Amino acid sequence: MAFTPLHLVLRALPALLLSAQIAALPSLRVALGETKQPYIDAERGKGVEYDIVSQALSQAGYQPQIRFGPNLRAHNWLANGQVDAAIANSGGHVSEPYIVYQNMAITLCKRRIHLQRLDDLVRFRVAAFQGAHLYLGPAFAALTPQIPSYREESPQVTLNRLLYSERTDVAISDINIFQQFSHDLRREIDIRAKLCPYALFTPTHYRLTFRNARDRDRFNLGLRRFAAAGGYEKLAERYQLPTQHGRPWFKP
Repeated sequence: MAFTPLHLVLRALPALLLSAQIAALPSLRVALGETKQPYIDAERGKGVEYDIVSQALSQAGYQPQIRFGPNLRAHNWLANGQVDAAIANSGGHVSEPYIVYQNMAITLCKRRIHLQRLDDLVRFRVAAFQGAHLYLGPAFAALTPQIPSYREESPQVTLNRLLYSERTDVAISDINIFQQFSHDLRREIDIRAKLCPYALFTPTHYRLTFRNARDRDRFNLGLRRFAAAGGYEKLAERYQLPTQHGRPWFKP
């Protein structure tokens, strides 16, 4: 019978102990949105939003188990008990904001569309990301039934295709997401047309809604630890995203 030398056992001990500790951590199932880089890359399990949530959960003492899907499907998973938390700004036990999106009304400059306020949208064909009426505030939610041609699309890259092909007049999207998708589509469609984005919406703070208040409280604590350790700034550097006076735009 062969024996492993003691010095090799001792060398491997820290890694074994760490693996045992990780295995002992409780898992927590979270539903986030579909792929929308630079925030979520569902295929590779990465992205700014993915990293924030997973690192905050790890700081809170959980093993993150993250699922991806359209926002409305994520809400159904939460309601059906298939996940423990999901991206949502209402219902259940709502966390502190963990990320900020800068959603804008994006047009093609050559169309000479001028937007000064939300009411201006009623004159145009508008396409938005799925669930936009739930996330962009009560004024926009009240306005959407008055827009004759309003649609919400998933996957979100559809908005880019609709705008560049002029099948919609206005695309509503986070500007970083829209520009990333445009870059990804550069070999598929003509994206040379200059974009004119309008900041009709206040920045959108996104939260997680939990089935259990204790899990929500632990996530909030983990999120604070993540922020205090410079987690947002490190992600901005890693994903090469702009900051304002050193503060990432996506930091709440």
